[in-house]
Amino acid sequence: MFPKVEESELIKNEFSRLKGICYLDHAGSTLYADSQINNVMKDLKTHLYGNPHSTGDPSATCEKLINVIRFKVLQHFNTRPEKYSVVFTSGATGALKTVAECFAWDNEDDDRLVDSVYRSRGSTFAYTEDNHTSVLGMRELAPMAHLLCLTRNEAHEALDKMPSSAEKDISVVGSRNSLFAFPAQSNFAGTKYPLEWIETCQKGALDQYTGNHVKSRWFTVLDASSYVPTNHLDLDKYSPDFVTISFYKMFGYPTGLGALLVRNKTAMSVLRQKKYFGGGTVEVVLAHNRHHVLKTNFHEKFEDGTVDFLSVIAVGHGLDTLRSLAGPMRMVAGRTFRLAAYLYDRMSGARHGNGFPVFRTYADTVYQCESTQGGIVNFNVLRANGEYVGYNEVKNVASSHGIVLRVGCFCNPGACQRHLGHTDQELRRNQEVVGHICGDHIDLIDGRPTGSVRVSFGYQSNESDADTLYNTLFEQFWQKYPVRPIDRQQNTVDEYNKMDLQVSKIFVYPIKSCGAYETKEWLLEPYGFQYDRSWAVVSETGVCITQMEEPKLCLVKPYIDLQRGTMTLVYAENKDEIPMEVPLDTKLDATKRTGKICWGGSLEGIDCGDEVAEWLSWNLDRPGLRLVWCTGRNASPKQYGKLDPKVVGANECQYLLSTQPTLKWLQQEMANSIAEIDEDSLLLRFRGNFLISGNNLPAHAELTWDQLDIGGVKFQAASACERCKMVNIDQDTSENIYKPMSILSQHKWQGKIVFGIYMNREDTEKCKIRVGQKCTVINKK
Repeated sequence: MFPKVEESELIKNEFSRLKGICYLDHAGSTLYADSQINNVMKDLKTHLYGNPHSTGDPSATCEKLINVIRFKVLQHFNTRPEKYSVVFTSGATGALKTVAECFAWDNEDDDRLVDSVYRSRGSTFAYTEDNHTSVLGMRELAPMAHLLCLTRNEAHEALDKMPSSAEKDISVVGSRNSLFAFPAQSNFAGTKYPLEWIETCQKGALDQYTGNHVKSRWFTVLDASSYVPTNHLDLDKYSPDFVTISFYKMFGYPTGLGALLVRNKTAMSVLRQKKYFGGGTVEVVLAHNRHHVLKTNFHEKFEDGTVDFLSVIAVGHGLDTLRSLAGPMRMVAGRTFRLAAYLYDRMSGARHGNGFPVFRTYADTVYQCESTQGGIVNFNVLRANGEYVGYNEVKNVASSHGIVLRVGCFCNPGACQRHLGHTDQELRRNQEVVGHICGDHIDLIDGRPTGSVRVSFGYQSNESDADTLYNTLFEQFWQKYPVRPIDRQQNTVDEYNKMDLQVSKIFVYPIKSCGAYETKEWLLEPYGFQYDRSWAVVSETGVCITQMEEPKLCLVKPYIDLQRGTMTLVYAENKDEIPMEVPLDTKLDATKRTGKICWGGSLEGIDCGDEVAEWLSWNLDRPGLRLVWCTGRNASPKQYGKLDPKVVGANECQYLLSTQPTLKWLQQEMANSIAEIDEDSLLLRFRGNFLISGNNLPAHAELTWDQLDIGGVKFQAASACERCKMVNIDQDTSENIYKPMSILSQHKWQGKIVFGIYMNREDTEKCKIRVGQKCTVINKK
């Protein structure tokens, strides 16, 4: 249907650092090119730039170059300094905030506004529901303004046609100042909104929807941050009063810098409520009296403090790179649209073996026209029984296959709510009752998604990126027929205890996220198994490193010698490698330094020295690593807020238990999909402390247990253990295979991906557990 979009050698060479990564989050931040960064660094190393507010040649050179870059920005959008001014900001959000703070909202300080009738004659802040959170935040800076939130259909109805009063003189004295904000392109679904709305709004098309007795002078804010990275914004053809952009979304670097483009003809006169002033914005200011005069040059008046001048210099190189690598922005718009349309078509036709759709896409168009649709595809994945797959599960699948995408609501609550079909009441309940907030891990509530998956294309993208995503998700989530959830076998306590339950394996994990140490007998401390997760590998800043960030940690194998009081570390079972020996009880003396282990909180620890630190850094190829022994397990949990020092290494509970039948069940399920995996290798992925076996014990039986007695020691079941993508890591090789997580996700327990159960022991007496000890189920849930 659409011409194929190939990857050029030039693009391939410029982004070689991807190394097989499929990057599909260009709406989040596009990628900077190698030559772009090289040119920036060469410029900074070659020239001497000073603070543009200072004096001297370096400062004069810098100020002159910044003004040249302002012109290049305007030139990129096909306009000139006579029509628009450029104010550099901290980003598109900073630009929107500047407009809201400084806009001349009518009568906002007038006491008569307590009268609702009089308030209706004041300013209106109108905006589409499909807008970034930063636009919604503008309304809080216009507390007395009438608010008008337009749905997509309402906006089209109001703005698609020029109002009959188009001849109205918008400069009529006494008219109110009102503001309309909308995105040129939705960052949720990639919908492009008509730029003709700018003129129809300015001509008063929204007056009939405000209920005001006095017509407004309408000004428009065009949020172009999602649009301009892949589209040409022609400000000679369209004339919004304010345009907001972020440069990292356009060419990846620099971050933390955006711009507010202000139309000189009308907008400069309405940004007159600026109150705060900073260095460089005033012509004169008195210290002892409330007197200051702002500078007359527009951008100087609004750029408080010293502009980020080195980043502005980098913008010039970014614009040059965009032009040389991407070509005309109209061509970029065409390429990214074709890629999105290609992926959308493939997803729309994907079906499970029973005919149910694999994907549910969220779109306002059918991807037939470049003028109404951008290079974004938004969707959720469905199972063969029609249930939604949580977007975090999709993200984990993608990540394990080297695909970068984004999940959630993308700071666009209005579009997310409309496409997912949530009511205001449901969203408030999700926050107040369930505790769901923006950016958390809760992706499904009562089986309904709280967000979705977004892929977005940039000028660097090609058709193989779209194919990689589609093929991966289809392969991992396609089902021939619906899979039933985990079936609870209804056994009585007596039946369980006739199954000859016993401990078949015991594991200790001395170093958080490193290899397991298997033993036949071990001591139980108040916090769990003795030495279990008592050490942590931390970065230079004290942050705990786990296999989520560094899979090769599993290759660090500990061996404990209780008689000698040592722990020997071996890397990848390499007999030729010199092992490292660490004392089990590190004492704090003048040669040792203390530190903190940051892991969802902060724990005190003792550094184990330079020798083991160098050994870890060398083997894991990560400079600056340290081994820290946790000394906080005897401290009060109150010292660490929500973090319980007694279970910190084990995340949630003291012990983790699984059963051999459940392990064999998973092994069989994997054998049906790929070559069989060794049982011990599969077991180690789940990093449990106990493995329980028994005659005729059914798979998943542990999920029904409430209490377990092991050799006279009583344990309470806390909860099923929810699983993340760490179970995909082969603990013998550090390689990542997604099948374990994929299979577990198809056999959920109460809607969750689980394997094994968490166990607690309230008794603080020290005792031992041995392999072969009998287990008794005390009662059943």
